[in-house]
Amino acid sequence: MMKIKYFLVAALAILGLAGCSDAQNDFPEVDSGEVKGYLSLRLTGDVNTRTSEGSEGTDGGIPAESTITGVTVLIANNAGLVTSVHHPSITGVQTEAFKVSLGTHYVYALVNNPGISIVADVTNINDVVEAVTSAAEATSGYKNGKFLMVNARNSSTELGGVPVNITSNHTITTPAPVTIKVDRVAAKITDITTTPTVTSLANSTANFVTGVDVDGYVLLNVRKEFNVLQKWGYNNYSNGAPLNYEVLVGVPFESSPTILVKDKFFHHIGEYTQLVKDGGGVITEINNISSSAAYTATDKYMTENRPEIKFYGTDEITAGRGVTSGVIYRVQAKNGGGDLPTFYVYKEEIFASRTALEAHEDFDGVTLPTAAGELRGKGIKVYENGVMYYTYFIKDPNVAHTYGGKDYYGVFRNSIYKLNITSIKDLGDDVPGGGTVDPEEPGTGEPGNPDIDTEEAYIQVTVTINPWVLNTINIEF
Repeated sequence: MMKIKYFLVAALAILGLAGCSDAQNDFPEVDSGEVKGYLSLRLTGDVNTRTSEGSEGTDGGIPAESTITGVTVLIANNAGLVTSVHHPSITGVQTEAFKVSLGTHYVYALVNNPGISIVADVTNINDVVEAVTSAAEATSGYKNGKFLMVNARNSSTELGGVPVNITSNHTITTPAPVTIKVDRVAAKITDITTTPTVTSLANSTANFVTGVDVDGYVLLNVRKEFNVLQKWGYNNYSNGAPLNYEVLVGVPFESSPTILVKDKFFHHIGEYTQLVKDGGGVITEINNISSSAAYTATDKYMTENRPEIKFYGTDEITAGRGVTSGVIYRVQAKNGGGDLPTFYVYKEEIFASRTALEAHEDFDGVTLPTAAGELRGKGIKVYENGVMYYTYFIKDPNVAHTYGGKDYYGVFRNSIYKLNITSIKDLGDDVPGGGTVDPEEPGTGEPGNPDIDTEEAYIQVTVTINPWVLNTINIEF
C-alpha cells in the first residue's frame, strides 16, 4: 500500500506590471458619444488560492517563472461575457490609466498571453479552453517558458473577475484602482530523491537486489487542453450524476467511447511502451521504446488535469491509469554496489539468468523466444540490464482540494509538486507502466484506462506543494 505523508505549502510571489494610457487629459473622455472613465490595474500573487499555504513555507521559483512580458486586460459583465479587450504596455509595477465605459465591470488579466483569441461580445471567459499544440509548450511552462497567468478562482460560487465600478470621477489622474490576484496555469514537478531505503527487496531471493540508483523520471499524461479560467464544481464527466463535493473541473473527454487515450495527452504511455498484437487482438510483444536519456531529475512542467473520480469499496476513490497525470521513474537495481545485469521474473520468482529461467518446469521442451518483447508476451518479465520502472500518479495533498476529506488524483495549476522517493519495498515494472494501459483503446475503461490500484503502489513518495504552492510527497514503492 502506498503510504503518503503530506506537507503543504503555498503562496505566490507578488507580480507587477504597467501599461500606457489611452489619453493624457484629466477628465472623462467621450468616445463616439459615450462617456468613459479610467482604470488602472495591478497584479499580485494569490495568497488566498485554493492551493493554500501550509507549514513548509513558500517557493518563489526561478526568475523566468515570474517574468511578465505583456498583459491582455478583459472587461466583462457579471456572467463572464467579454465586452472589451485592452493591451496596455508595461512600464512599471502597474498599468497607467486606460479608458473603459462607465458602469460596473468585471476585470480579468491574461498575463503573458500566448495568443489566446478573445473577441468582445462573443467570448465568455468562463468557457475558453486552450489547446496546447506541442509537448514542448506544456513541459517548459505554458507557453515555451513564458508563463501564462490568469485570475485566480477558488470555488464555483466565486466570480473569477474582479468587480469595479467606473464613474465619471475616475480620470486620468484618479483612475479606479483594480488589484487582480493571478495564478500560473502551469504546475511544476521537482524531484528531490537522493537514496531511497530498500526494504523487503533486500530480503528477496537471497538478497538479490540490495540497493538502487534512481536515474531520473519522465512525465506521464500531460493534458493537451485546459480551462483558461480555473473551474470548480460537481461535474464528474461521464457518469452523469453530480458529485457530492466540489472538485476541480477539467475539460471533459472521458465520456466518449471513440476518443483514444493517446489523443488527449502528450507523453502518454504509448510513447514509452509498445504493445504488439496479433490479428485477434492478443498481445504478443511488450517492448520498452523509451530512451534512457529521457529520464532526468530536472524540473518539468505540466498542464492542469483532474481525471474522472472513480469509486470502489466503501466510498473509496481512485482514477484511471490512462488519464491521470504522474511520473515514471527509471531505477537501476544493484547488488553489492554493482549494477545487476538482465534478470527475469516468472510467476513471482526471480531468475538471475536466462539459463535459470529455461530450467523452469513450465518450459521443459519449450524453445523460448530470444527477444525481450516476445518473452514479455508470454508472461515473463524481462528486466533488461537490471533496470526497473516505477509509476507514481500524482494525488494532490492540499487540504483545500479534498473530496469529502479524501485526497484525489489531480495536478493543479500554480503548484509545485516536490517528489521524494523515500523507500522501495518491491520490484518495479520491467517496462514503463508495466504494459497495463493500451493507448490504442478508448479512455472509458479497460484496457485503455484501467483503474489505479493503490495496492500496487510500492514506492513511498513525499509530495510538497508552493507561490507556487509547495507539496512534498514522500513516495514508497
